[in-house]
Amino acid sequence: MSTSPPRRRASVTMADVAAAAGVAIGTVSNALNHPERVTEELLARVHRAIAELGFVRNSAARSLAAGNSSTVGFVLVDLANSLFVDMARGAERAAQDAGMYLVLANSDISPDKQATYLDHFSQEQVAGILLTLVAGDRSGLDRARTAGRRVVILDADRVDDFCVVGTDYEQAGYLAAQHLISLGRTRLAFAGGPIWMSAIGDRLRGVERAAAETPGVTVTHLDSAEIQAEDGRQIGWRLADLPRAEIPDGIVAAADLVALGLMQALVDRDIRFPDDIALIACDDNKSAYDSLIPISTVDLPGYQMGLSAMQLLLEEIQSETHTHRRVIIEPRLTARESTIGRVARGTSAD
Repeated sequence: MSTSPPRRRASVTMADVAAAAGVAIGTVSNALNHPERVTEELLARVHRAIAELGFVRNSAARSLAAGNSSTVGFVLVDLANSLFVDMARGAERAAQDAGMYLVLANSDISPDKQATYLDHFSQEQVAGILLTLVAGDRSGLDRARTAGRRVVILDADRVDDFCVVGTDYEQAGYLAAQHLISLGRTRLAFAGGPIWMSAIGDRLRGVERAAAETPGVTVTHLDSAEIQAEDGRQIGWRLADLPRAEIPDGIVAAADLVALGLMQALVDRDIRFPDDIALIACDDNKSAYDSLIPISTVDLPGYQMGLSAMQLLLEEIQSETHTHRRVIIEPRLTARESTIGRVARGTSAD
């Protein structure tokens, strides 16, 4: 018995399998791709050699040779945010239904990483790419298009010459503010920034639009560097230092994590939700589900966005006459204890 170490999988070729099985390379190819053309005895020999050598077919090489691929790349802007995880789940479902595979990459809010992953997927000649842009930055996008990659953009308003799937962030802010106003709140605040990010700026505009429609309602903006829980805590501490009469009675948080941090800071200062402040957020981030008081939120349709984007990409892959489209999926409001109290907890509203 040989005591030599087993060969690394990557070094094993079809020629090695053929030699070990005592057959021609064509027989190995048929055994892998057209087993009905090979006798049971030869098929058994080939499979035995494959198992002994640890041979793995190079699917990338086969795809290149055939001029197609069964893989789609998805460059997500932030895997720490459940909205983008939901997008990936929706895209994966549509890819699976089509017999394809989805490979994820996390740009981690970095334009350079976005460009690197787009270049990598182009070099791998994937069938297509789904992309959530980093704050609208096109790094790597034009190179991917020049390389012949089909790309669908998610979570954006408009990107020329590409299919785009998004949601109406201004409507999300509008729904949130309308909900607070319907509860009799008049001193509103929008918590979180930076508003130069279109998704955040649009939410603020929606809040301001709802306030402008109702006499006596005012809005202030409580800015922050980012939209994380720590930013919410910083805003909460600033509010806690104000006289009680100057504290807003209704707050729309730019994101659920901001709402979570803000609530943590104000609960420590004996502010009650929703008695003193009705609080609602704008993205239904599952990371905030463990809040002491369940937070009302505007659900952003991540799963549906991912599903729709993959369907558009598959259509573009399969059709030579594809027309680029913009698909907008509307957000929905879910009212929880932070705005409507414990009695009505779990109520949903459109």
